[in-house]
Amino acid sequence: MKKVILNAALLAAVLITGCKKDDVTAPEVTLIGNETQTISLQGTYVEQGATASDNKDGSISPTTEGSVDVNHTGTYTITYTATDAAGNTGTATRTVIVKNDADNMNGTYTCTIQGSPNYVYTQTITASPTVNKRITFSKFGDYAGNTGIYADVIGSSINLPSQTAVAVGSPATNRTFAGTGAIASSTTFGLNYTEMTSAGTINTVETFVKN
Repeated sequence: MKKVILNAALLAAVLITGCKKDDVTAPEVTLIGNETQTISLQGTYVEQGATASDNKDGSISPTTEGSVDVNHTGTYTITYTATDAAGNTGTATRTVIVKNDADNMNGTYTCTIQGSPNYVYTQTITASPTVNKRITFSKFGDYAGNTGIYADVIGSSINLPSQTAVAVGSPATNRTFAGTGAIASSTTFGLNYTEMTSAGTINTVETFVKN
């Protein structure tokens, strides 16, 4: 009698093992929401999650890995994983893009300062990776070392808040810039600003045209 019970237990183990080996189909993981999602820098990311279904085990709750830093531009990946009783694993991924709303202004510009004659130079404008709708200038006013000046894009207007560049230009001196401007097209904008130094104030009209 004891021998029969042991054989029955062994047979059950073999049957269970055999069933698990026969299950080679991974769970199907389905995203809730879009596969690719774009949000504004310093905006809000809402995790929508995913569902999973297995042909043997039915509904399975997937795990979630990855995170989104809404305070820094970049491309982030969220991975959803579900594993069934047989050890088969299914995954799905979501791509989340955090972008500066002013990133269309990235590029190299030909800059013209109005005068007699006009003064023309080239510089690069880059959307800030940490502050939404902010752009930075690589060489504002064409002064040597003047890499820290920024402006904020508000609709079709541009605000150049008062900021001082320390020891820039030739001769090197502190220069304080402040002004406003307007976007004329997808490739052109203008700024009217003042430049203050210990020697006085200069009023400047400058046009920026993307190359």
